[in-house]
Amino acid sequence: MSYTQPLPQNVSLQVFNRDSLIFESSGKWLHPLFELEEFLQTYDGERDMLCSHDCAVGKAAAVLTIRLGIKKINADLLSENALRYINLHNAHAAESDRVGVEYSHLVPKLMCATENQLEELDDDDYMYFLLRQRAKLVQGVDVSVQDLVHPFVCKKNLSFELKAGSHLMVLGENGSGKTTLLRLICGIEKNYDGKILVDGKSPDSLQKFTVGYIPQFTDAPFFSLSCREVVGLGLDSKAKNKNQLIEKTLCRLSCQHLADRSFSSLSGGEKQKVHLARCLAQNAKLLLLDEPTASLDAENKKMVTDILRSLTLSEIPTIIVVTHDKELASLRGWEKLVLGGIYD
Repeated sequence: MSYTQPLPQNVSLQVFNRDSLIFESSGKWLHPLFELEEFLQTYDGERDMLCSHDCAVGKAAAVLTIRLGIKKINADLLSENALRYINLHNAHAAESDRVGVEYSHLVPKLMCATENQLEELDDDDYMYFLLRQRAKLVQGVDVSVQDLVHPFVCKKNLSFELKAGSHLMVLGENGSGKTTLLRLICGIEKNYDGKILVDGKSPDSLQKFTVGYIPQFTDAPFFSLSCREVVGLGLDSKAKNKNQLIEKTLCRLSCQHLADRSFSSLSGGEKQKVHLARCLAQNAKLLLLDEPTASLDAENKKMVTDILRSLTLSEIPTIIVVTHDKELASLRGWEKLVLGGIYD
């Protein structure tokens, strides 16, 4: 098999479908695998038996390689962490999804920070998010709140930092200032002490469409608009291919059938879909969502939760969600901020 042959000089990764070479890279660290991910998004050739030859496979590379659908791995250097992960995957996978692995040298671990970072983790999605964040392959921006004082949020200094692509749940009882905090971050509320920075800038000086804000109650502003028009509000009027962008975004959230309906006629869950489509259309780098599952039935709550989970693994904007929803608040991999004392 071709994937078992030595790598060419200066090549760090080759990928074959059976014996046909479809991809190779000379990149370092995990970048070849991220390049492969991008390549596969548009590749329309055969991929029924993807095989890889990688110069070094640690646990991070194993996570990405399996996620990309590789069925056979050949590694010049393999870590025991990676081998344990692959064996655990195979123990729980269907036979058709199991991965074969060969290696020339086995070492306890690779000497890199990602190997240590993932060593004790077992959530595939969370590890994938951490790797994309570490590689700076996220849409989001940094958020910094420093020594914030506001009578409706906190009478003592509030400080927290979010790295680009992070996702935060803001919890707390009614009246603890959760909504006001979102309004401060997006620049609607302007009177406060301390410092708020989004992508290193004050909210007032951000480029238009950087922030996508979805307040809890939003019926009135879009009463007479169609869903297509609501989504279009997230786009610059001079944007090229505006209609195509709207259609693409509606499809992304499986709500293209709502395009020509009046926004005011939609159910609560449908409205949340359209609002999220608006934020995605504008390519928002920071999403601020105020009680996105409030007053929704179980099916629509699940729909919103699934969309948020998807966003943390695809576009990966920075996301801040205010919620009372215990199920939503229990999503794995989200940071928590409690306002107003203990929240149970």
